[in-house]
Amino acid sequence: MEERSAKILSLIFHPLFVPFYMLLILLNVNTFFAILIPVKVKLLLTLLVFIPSILLPILIVYLLTRLKVVKSFYLESREERIYPLLTVAVLYYLTYYLLKSFPISFIFSYYMLGSTFLTILAMIISFYRKISLHMIGMGGMLGLLMGLSMNLNLDLTWYVVASVILSGLLGFARIQSNSHKPSEIYSGFLVGAGVMFLLFI
Repeated sequence: MEERSAKILSLIFHPLFVPFYMLLILLNVNTFFAILIPVKVKLLLTLLVFIPSILLPILIVYLLTRLKVVKSFYLESREERIYPLLTVAVLYYLTYYLLKSFPISFIFSYYMLGSTFLTILAMIISFYRKISLHMIGMGGMLGLLMGLSMNLNLDLTWYVVASVILSGLLGFARIQSNSHKPSEIYSGFLVGAGVMFLLFI
């Protein structure tokens, strides 16, 4: 895989974007909890998740880079991840709290609660060792899909297959770009998949 392709893939599936992708999947799967939501409410939910889970974290990370607290948007070193992860965990929990107040399925708030748990866990792990945040995000997506599929007896086969393939490509890209060792890729994926699967099963 070329270095440019690896960087593009890493950017598209940056861990900040994955919870938003999860929301889009949940809103568009052919299930009872998605079909019952009016289009206007879906648009409101999309905006509600986009602002605190993507827009605000990007602005905060940008501010931290300007203040020289972190070196880049990718948070490559273990030490510089602590403050951004703490901030993101707070914003994710705020999103969970807001979603919980909506008269919709608990699934929509639970996946943000799971994202909050994963962010806190990633922060704790970062005190001791480096782990792939990208793979935590992709593992979380797979765990969510598998948990929903088993718990609610949904046919999400193609979503699961696509998630596995994309996770493999992303893991390979992170190794190719020398951002992570294989052990950091595998551990990140297992942590993400395990936590989210247990939450939804």
